[in-house]
Amino acid sequence: MKSLSILLAVVFCVASTSALFRFPLKKSPKIHQTITEYNRTAAASGTFSEKLNNFGNTQYYGEISIGTPGQCFQVIFDTGSSIAWVPGEHCNSAGCRAHKKFECEKSSTCQATENGMKLQYGTGEMSGRMDYDKFCFGCQENTLCLEKQAFLESVQEPGPTFAMAKFDGLVGMGYDALAGKGMTTPFSQLMKSDKCEEKVFAFWLKKEATQQDPAGGEMTLCGMDPNHYTGDLSYVPVTRKAYWQFTVDSISLNAEKLSKNFEAIADTGTSLITGPSEVVDRLNKEAGAYKNPMNGQWMVDCKNLKNMPTIIFNIAGKPFPLTPEQYVVKVKPIATMDVELCLSGFAGLDMPQGPMWILGDVFISQYYTVFDQGKDRIGFAQSK
Repeated sequence: MKSLSILLAVVFCVASTSALFRFPLKKSPKIHQTITEYNRTAAASGTFSEKLNNFGNTQYYGEISIGTPGQCFQVIFDTGSSIAWVPGEHCNSAGCRAHKKFECEKSSTCQATENGMKLQYGTGEMSGRMDYDKFCFGCQENTLCLEKQAFLESVQEPGPTFAMAKFDGLVGMGYDALAGKGMTTPFSQLMKSDKCEEKVFAFWLKKEATQQDPAGGEMTLCGMDPNHYTGDLSYVPVTRKAYWQFTVDSISLNAEKLSKNFEAIADTGTSLITGPSEVVDRLNKEAGAYKNPMNGQWMVDCKNLKNMPTIIFNIAGKPFPLTPEQYVVKVKPIATMDVELCLSGFAGLDMPQGPMWILGDVFISQYYTVFDQGKDRIGFAQSK
């Protein structure tokens, strides 16, 4: 029940047409907070979509409802984990106090259990109780719902991480192998039902958002939306059915291959692109970034972007380039001041399981990403 998802940010000190359902995702430009977490445990007919919000171009979140009547929550749809959780009514941690809590007794369909569960984060341990209840993607009536879904009602959340997060909880979108204790993900439940003809979901993430327009993209369930990408999708097989893991042919900079034939994860719960520290440090240095001695983060001179190189991932025999404007994250450390800082979208992370890359939102915001659980493959195409 371990996940490699990471939320990385920075501190400086449903509409429906022809049975097509859309899930909006939101994002909100805010001051960034350093969060490092690990080891946490379509236009086509019949597609369900939700728009997403964006938090500071590093957190994309949408809505779910749990219970009867439904209690609405803002969540990250996280392809790097497989457990759904929301704050519980008995949780008094700072992370719970700052967010909406689920109240089982107010739902006529809630089935509480005595089964406890713990999730280990880089910032501490989360603990909670397993419940079963009606679970809906989105908070509108007549949305896509499961009558009985297992989820975790947290009773303790670690540190300031979740207190400062824009989202209330997470919905794991990985394979069931990550969930443990016989739990299944909501999407796996859909696959077993007759509600999802195509065993596919996809993400279209927008990089920019404003306070006035927090729209951050869209997630589709049971299909994909070809209006969100150009050209053909390039598919690569899943090499391990736990995370959405696959093999990358190479990553190169200035025509030099820095690494070849390595494993990577497509992870919507990770903000940046991470890889082995030795390789990422070299990549950042050669790209023109410098390490902040105060926090170890790789910074960029915002005026120098035009002189920085394009970095290319080669996947399934096809190049997927990222220009400096695409892999550099621009932030305002103080929202009320007209000061902008630039952060490299590449961060070093050495996994205890061995060398591994995570292609997070910096990559997915440029390339429409299709998660095909029916055929155990991942597809990428240039986003519109």
